[in-house]
Amino acid sequence: MKTYLPQIERRILVRPNQTYGILNYDADNAYPQRMLRLVAGSPTAKDCWNKRARYITGKGFARPDIGNVVINNAGLTLSKLLKAIATDKALFTGFGIHINYNANYNVASVNYIKFEDIRMGDSDCKETIGKYAVYSDWGKKTWKSITRSKISFIDRYNPDPEVIIEQVVAAGGWDNYKGQLFYFNPEVDDYPLIEADSVWEDFETEAGIKIFNNREVTTGFLPSTMLFMQSRREEADNNRTLEIGLPQGANAPSQLEKDLGIFQGAKSSQKIIVIEYEDENAKPQFEPYPIQNNDRLFEITERSVEARIIKGFSVPKELINAEKASGLSNGSEKKQAIREFNDNTASDRQDLSETFAEIFSNFYYEINPSGDWSILPLSIEIADDNIGSIAGSEINSILLSNLPPENKIAVLIYAYGLKQNDAEAMVVANPSKQKKL
Repeated sequence: MKTYLPQIERRILVRPNQTYGILNYDADNAYPQRMLRLVAGSPTAKDCWNKRARYITGKGFARPDIGNVVINNAGLTLSKLLKAIATDKALFTGFGIHINYNANYNVASVNYIKFEDIRMGDSDCKETIGKYAVYSDWGKKTWKSITRSKISFIDRYNPDPEVIIEQVVAAGGWDNYKGQLFYFNPEVDDYPLIEADSVWEDFETEAGIKIFNNREVTTGFLPSTMLFMQSRREEADNNRTLEIGLPQGANAPSQLEKDLGIFQGAKSSQKIIVIEYEDENAKPQFEPYPIQNNDRLFEITERSVEARIIKGFSVPKELINAEKASGLSNGSEKKQAIREFNDNTASDRQDLSETFAEIFSNFYYEINPSGDWSILPLSIEIADDNIGSIAGSEINSILLSNLPPENKIAVLIYAYGLKQNDAEAMVVANPSKQKKL
């Protein structure tokens, strides 16, 4: 007996696309492109993505001498490749690397491939099984349709010389051989979801709030008013109507209508408009009308959306909203957040290290004789001492004051949010021994 939960839906649909010989990445085959647009419109999501990418990249390779090694004719270095694939892994949880071989079956060059450009070949299609399709516009942002002849089908990564020679023969020789694609995918035979897929709707919500606020500022009257005036006599002005591109029979806007349009928006506030009239009965009247105050309309929603996005990316909130953190003592909260996030991204750095070790162990010359491809996590010292930058002079004044030590400790704890141990450590019996911050 089979059971199912109708209230739970798959986040993406993976189906064969016989037209292109691929497996569609969701129903529209544009899941990565769609997520990129949503993240671009959400400041919090973009910040979280950047934070994850930065922590996955860490401080770079443990062997700094290998970072500047050039690995292809375009000048790509190992450090640049690390940053590129770390950025993809931070959002998509996967990445792609293109590999070319020489006649000795050694890796001759390595190139970065955008993760969103890669699609898996259809396993039911003889021409594309065991291959990946690479195309730069699956989302049809530039062109309305996809040209199959422009799709590059690249063999799946396998460094076995026997496999490589089979692929070369099938391609018609080395001149036609396109190399292999190393496709890191945590789902193995399925497409992965983005890191914060569970809250992608919140990306859209935050972007919508941003757009709403922008329109409130740029298209609203300040204050909101209604204009009452006698209807103007319609006069035929066919030449003017056609000149400004209106359909025949439509009325061209009057000068007053155009002037009123100029007085909309924040940049037009505090301007004076002059309206001339001949008859007192024809005097136009401006009457204000009450509108809902939208300043705080989405305030609660915005905060909850931001919190969910941060949680979706598994980023400690202290690293996103550092200015809201109470850790004025010695940056202890931020330092703890850095430790936590370093631990959170340790497996990602390990994946990248193992990938570099796998690929470059077969490079045509010895790039890294030590064989150490480990990636260093970010240092805790990047958590600046918030005392010196935020409340240094005030706290220093308290420490140098004549208050009893217990009073100083109480002020540091309750007024500045310091922890008990930190406050006690900063307070000494003799004020002359206080060190300026």
